Amino acid sequence: MPTITISQALIKEKELILIPRREYDKLLKKQTTKRETKVVKRSASFRVPQKHAKFYEKLDKELTKSVMDYEREKFVGPFSSVKEMRRFLEK
Repeated sequence: MPTITISQALIKEKELILIPRREYDKLLKKQTTKRETKVVKRSASFRVPQKHAKFYEKLDKELTKSVMDYEREKFVGPFSSVKEMRRFLEK
């Protein structure tokens, strides 16, 4: 295992934490992309018959949840092939 010597001049605080560059970039990305997710609403010009109102309300909620999951990076894919996707789904 390689050994690294870090100068005391670089350590200004009592503690020093080393993390891989990818992890650091992810932390920065999450820090800069934190924003309030608004509920997805359909346009007022999109009229919905009363009998389908519940369906569209449920759809709005599911779309909002999907957008929030995407922003939190809670998704899988894209898959390069259908075989790869099937393997993932069958796990």
